[in-house]
Order: sequence, then C-alpha cells, then structure tokens
Amino acid sequence: MRIKRKYSYRSEDIYKTIKNVPYYVENNYGKGSIESYPLLMKSDIIGNEEKFLSTKCNKLFLSRVATSGSSGKSLNLYKGINDVIKEEVFTDQAFSLIGKNLRIAVLRGNRPSKGIYEYKFGHLLLSSYNLSKENVHEYLKLIKRYRINCFHVYPSSISIFCKYLREIIEEKKTEIPAIKGIFSSSEILSMETKNLILDLFPDITLVDRYGMSEHVASAISVNKGNYHFQDGYSIVELLDTGLKNEGRRIMEIVGTNINNKAMPLVRYCTEDFVEVDEMNNIVSIIGRTSDFVVNIEGNIVPCTVVNRDDVLLNVIAHQHYQDKVGELVLRIQGNEKFSGTDIKYITDDWTRSFQNLMRIKVEVVTDFDRTSNGKLINLVQKLNLDNIRTQLRSYENN
Repeated sequence: MRIKRKYSYRSEDIYKTIKNVPYYVENNYGKGSIESYPLLMKSDIIGNEEKFLSTKCNKLFLSRVATSGSSGKSLNLYKGINDVIKEEVFTDQAFSLIGKNLRIAVLRGNRPSKGIYEYKFGHLLLSSYNLSKENVHEYLKLIKRYRINCFHVYPSSISIFCKYLREIIEEKKTEIPAIKGIFSSSEILSMETKNLILDLFPDITLVDRYGMSEHVASAISVNKGNYHFQDGYSIVELLDTGLKNEGRRIMEIVGTNINNKAMPLVRYCTEDFVEVDEMNNIVSIIGRTSDFVVNIEGNIVPCTVVNRDDVLLNVIAHQHYQDKVGELVLRIQGNEKFSGTDIKYITDDWTRSFQNLMRIKVEVVTDFDRTSNGKLINLVQKLNLDNIRTQLRSYENN
C-alpha cells in the first residue's frame, strides 16, 4: 500500500530538472507521472555522487554536506544556494509557530571552546556534553541573564536537561524558567520525552521537526499532535512495510526534492519510518532501519517501548544495544535514587513491549555512544540487518 502526501510538482517540472542529470539520463527516466520512476536507494548514490550533479551547475559554487552515517552509510550531498535558502525558510516557518522575538538557547551537541557555554551570533550555546545537575543550575542562571525565551534542542539533550531540572524543582531550589517554546529536531522525539517536557512546561509550544540532510521530506508536530509534512517542501510518499506496531502500520518515507536543482533526488528511500493509524494520521516518527531489532523468533521489529508512568523517573538517559538475536541490552544512566527496583520495573516494561520475545538485560553506564556531531544513538545495532531492505521493498507494490 502507498500513501501519497500533498505536493505541487508537475511531471513536466520533474523532467525539466532531471534531464541534465547524468544518472537519470543514463537510466532513461522519462516524462511520466512520479509513480513511473523507480525507487532510488542510498546505495545507488554512494560512490556515484558525481552522476547526480546537474551539468548546468558549476560544482565550485556548490556547498557539500556529508550525512552523519548513523545508518552505517554516509554519502556526500551537493547543494545550490537556492536549496540552502529554502531550508532556512522552512526552518523559520517552524520557529514561527512558537512566536516572534525569540531569544534562543541552543542545546544541540555543542562543545564550547572554553567552559560550559558561550554567547555567539545572538544565541546562548550550552554544552550538551557537560549536562549534570550542578551545571543545569548554572544554565538556569545563564537563561535568566540572557533573557532566553526559546530552546533549540536535540531530544536527547533536552530530556537529560529536563530530568535534572525536575530534581532541582522537587528540592525547591529553583523555579521553572518562563519560556515561550522549545524547537526540537535532528533526533527522534519520543512521546515519553514530549510528556516530560510538557509536564514541566505546560504553557509552552513544543515544535518537533523531522527532516534529513537530503532535504526530501520535512514534517512538523506541535505539542502531542500528529506529524504533518510541510506543504511545498517536497513530494512525499509513504510505502507500507507490512510491519505493525500495536495495530499501527509501519511505513517508510520516500521523498522527491527538485528544489535542489544541483542534485535533485527523485523517489529517494530515506530509510526512515513512521507509524500510521487507521485514519492515515502519522502518529510518530520511529527512526531508521537501524532502529529495528531482531527478536527470539528471528523477526525484525521496531525498537519501540511503552512505559508505565514513572518507570523511568530515576533514569537520566538510556540507550539500546543488540549484538545477539533475541537479546537486547539496555544501557542506563541513573540518578542517585536508581536501584534494583527500577531495574525490575524497566525489565518488565521492555519485556512486555516486545511481547515476551526479547531477553532484556540492563547495564548501568556513565556514558553512551554518540555520532560525531553529538547525537545520542538510540540503538547500537551490531547485527547485519541488510535483509530488512529486501523485506520492506517486497511490499512496495502491494
């Protein structure tokens, strides 16, 4: 099954853009509807980036960006100035949902050259590598000093920040900062983290934006609402994988972006997945192929967990790790109250979420694997899941 999302490109617009791109010319891409074009895999591009560059563009005037490779495969992307400007416009549009005259604190994998913060280009940059209860006290002072009213965050960083903040508030050592909103991007923002943020800041606007370096799709969720793809950004298709999670269909995001005329991508498989309910609402973004695990029966399933209230109350951060079929290690950083009772409740919740088809082990750690730009990796997957691509593609024409 395929779900198509609203878009404004015409077939002639697509052909006009790609007719000067060697890859599409060599593969005889025609003037038909978008459904007539084959799916484009990341493996088709890696090592062949030059073939995706338009002959109408001078490479010397393009910016080059390498994807983070969180799925194990990094590629080089080339962008023209119009694509860069377009991205800024849609980012500004997302920030505008919070309000005007925003004074922003950034908590996104920053590592200031000295100390735990720096004020640069009108933004307060807070180190996310030095998050601790003591430093959160200092951050609160900085937020007040610079009259901050908005956060721009990685979900993992704001989660840790909020958990320390909750402890400080319970000890009656501070008050909640008066802010307008929080803008989250670049990682998956779970419902658990949304609940944590909105419990602490009930009057703010929480904007979560999904996107990727390839710029083939952009979606926004406000507070606890469904995700909606931004009109005019790209063509987006959702392809059914045949997998389900609690009755919701798991679908892959496939995007087409011809706004970047230097390196247009047509029907690009993002390897990112969403959960879709029976009304075709996108209820959550669940991440990449690398966010799937293999259970005891050898089935590939999403690495998603439903927790009871307060089960993670004493957990500062956690990360999944799998190197054996049917076994999942949960690495946990706990606070000073974390105990064996927490481990039991956590093990019960994780076991139940995987329908008793996963052996759960808990390891207490002080640090986690991160990407080069400071993102916390949700799942360190050591198993070879290349065959999931075949499994998912088999449903494409159903």
